[in-house]
Amino acid sequence: PFQPPQHTHDLSTDSSGRQPEKEKPLVRVQLSVHYRVHSRQMLCVGGSQIPFGWSFLSIAKVPMTWNQGDIWTCELLLPAGQRIEYKYVILEEQDWTKLENEDSEGLVEVSYRSGSEPGRPPDIQVIQKQMAIVAWQPGPNRIVQVPTEAELAGMNAGEVVERVPARPPSRSSGYDQDRARRPDPFEGTWEVLSLGQQRQPFLDRHDVWGWSPGSGGRPPGMRGFRFDS
Repeated sequence: PFQPPQHTHDLSTDSSGRQPEKEKPLVRVQLSVHYRVHSRQMLCVGGSQIPFGWSFLSIAKVPMTWNQGDIWTCELLLPAGQRIEYKYVILEEQDWTKLENEDSEGLVEVSYRSGSEPGRPPDIQVIQKQMAIVAWQPGPNRIVQVPTEAELAGMNAGEVVERVPARPPSRSSGYDQDRARRPDPFEGTWEVLSLGQQRQPFLDRHDVWGWSPGSGGRPPGMRGFRFDS
């Protein structure tokens, strides 16, 4: 029979005598972006930390959902205070691929709703498709800064606040003047943080695929180009 250990330990500390770190609360985060794809394409998300990743298999595990108006969304639960770099990735169904390049192609499970009898919920079907990465979101990586515990503690239940989206650190170089003339890839990006009546945090972030026209005109070399389709 199983014998209990002869020595007991204070569960409030680890083997080094330090108190174990308290698990951080999870924040529901929704990422969304407007983009029009072809019928054989879909959007997924790649990123720097779990649950994301930069490999094909990791990217395929974070598919986005198409919504009316060509708005793609995905929801995740992320620890408070986590900072993740990410990008949107286009996957396309392939008939010719031999699935030899594991970095950019593979089998993807795609779920869809099939018709059902009136009064019954639709059946969720899952099929496998041969898909490959055909495009990455242009420009620098996007960054989501999940709200910290302190930020959430400073909010009241039911409160909704606008946040300034995180940006990559600026790098000084001899091309600052040229960079100032370039379009801002983060223009049009916004975040809204809300706290439910039961203090459930929800971060709604909307990204822009490429460059979003603002109050100023486009640089001459970019006039006539579209980044949203």
